[in-house]
Amino acid sequence: MKIIIPNIAVPEVKYTFHCLIKEFLGLEYKIETSPTAKDFTIIIGSKKLVIQNHFFKNDDPQVLYQKQNLPTQVISNEWIIEGKQYPLYAIFGKPTWTETKDEIIVEADIIAATFFMLTRWEETLAGERDKHQRFLGKNSLAYQNGFLEKPIVNQYVEIVWAFLQKSKITQTRKQRTFEIVPTHDVDIPFLFPSFMYGLRTIARYLISPTYFWDGINYLKFYLKGEDPYDTHEVFLEGAEKLGVKAHFFFMAGCHNRFDPRDQLAHPKVKALIEKIKKRGHQIGLHPSYKSYDDPTIFSQEKKRLEKVAGQKVTTGRQHYLRFKNPTTWNLWENENMKWDSTMSYADEIGFRNGVCYPFPVFDIFARKKLNLLERSLILMEGTLGLYMDISLDKAKGRVGELINQVKKYDGDFVFLWHNSSLNLRQYSKYNSILTEIYNYKK
Repeated sequence: MKIIIPNIAVPEVKYTFHCLIKEFLGLEYKIETSPTAKDFTIIIGSKKLVIQNHFFKNDDPQVLYQKQNLPTQVISNEWIIEGKQYPLYAIFGKPTWTETKDEIIVEADIIAATFFMLTRWEETLAGERDKHQRFLGKNSLAYQNGFLEKPIVNQYVEIVWAFLQKSKITQTRKQRTFEIVPTHDVDIPFLFPSFMYGLRTIARYLISPTYFWDGINYLKFYLKGEDPYDTHEVFLEGAEKLGVKAHFFFMAGCHNRFDPRDQLAHPKVKALIEKIKKRGHQIGLHPSYKSYDDPTIFSQEKKRLEKVAGQKVTTGRQHYLRFKNPTTWNLWENENMKWDSTMSYADEIGFRNGVCYPFPVFDIFARKKLNLLERSLILMEGTLGLYMDISLDKAKGRVGELINQVKKYDGDFVFLWHNSSLNLRQYSKYNSILTEIYNYKK
């Protein structure tokens, strides 16, 4: 299989084909640039698959990544290829395709659309951020056009594969299996690590109008000698029931009021880490609030956690899902991290990168693919309770549909549940969703 591309925006286009063809489909190919090519052409024998180029018309990133280059409307369609139905969202170009004897011509620029979703260059544009300087899901093109809860890059992958099969490709695609990936940001390992600490904590809750009733609830735990945040065994048993490894991301620094009090050196926390390791689960890093654009803080916290855990740490997620594109990814890359799972919107569940497969990230300003993989977070319980505040029935329906979408494409359903949420009123109403995930039958 040979791919011919225009001699413009070559790093970006090569990266996108690498993800679509090599990473996601597992196929081998050769790629060539042509000074006369305007579109992207995949050649298999005597058949050509032409994907029209509607975006990569300039070789300057500063010109490419501009607000005026965002479409005002995304048109969806259902394509029938060899008798099978395929949904498509045309971010760039038209949602149509035609066929001649020798060519299949795709008018939807799925190369630019895939690049758009994987790199999230949309989020580098000036615009509204929340108080934590986070890009809001509600402001994304995906949310505003009704496809944030659909893995549209996976849809593109299936369309490309359908056309390759139609062109009589002889290679076999990569085989995948659906997997549930439990992750847990351990912001506060224990609410009552000591007697006095517990008393002070309960007092703070009881004098708060917002958390008074949580304070009453925590007082009941305290009087029984129990810790409402010591729910780690629930996560361990749940993952073991599924036959998968759970990922526990620990904090290793406290630099401002959005970071909880540091507990990493406490004997109970060290014992918890050893328990997790002994059970065969994974320890990762949950870098503090300010670390997302500070290489010094990030590096210090990584080294500290590695020292306490007695092992290398190569995975994790940013605290508060804070992310600056591409700065944060480069921090992780420079510290030789294997994968990050920050990419989810705090205010909306769904597919921030449009995909449920791990993928290598891309620095849009340095114009290069990094070694770091992103495993996009699809569901966080805090999003349901704090931001969306939807009923349990509605939450179950939407979460169930997310899982079905991921299963359809044999992807990774990455979800986050905090140990502190199971006994906190704002989130505990969704506990049955967690139970249903652990009881999910593949």
